[in-house]
Amino acid sequence: MKETFYGYCFPIPGEWHTPEATLQDTEEVYRYTQLHGKTGMFREVRVTDSEDFMVVQMIDGQYVFPEEWKKFNGEVKPDETAEESNEKTEDRNSPAEVKA
Repeated sequence: MKETFYGYCFPIPGEWHTPEATLQDTEEVYRYTQLHGKTGMFREVRVTDSEDFMVVQMIDGQYVFPEEWKKFNGEVKPDETAEESNEKTEDRNSPAEVKA
């Protein structure tokens, strides 16, 4: 059976959150957290499993949980182009290889 995940965005951690977004796999979880956690619009992004256990947490654009996802916290340097940043990201393991 395929696992379903639910994403929530918090403008202020611990307060109100956006309606849940249903995510079908770890690749969608990764894309969701990157999109919503790196924009600066939301201070915290949480993803839970179907039993409401947190499986991924991002605060201020940085993964804080699980430990294995912290490797995706690579920072983009101001003089680095988007293309160079994408090349570095492609060199890392795919989030599909990391169990959420």
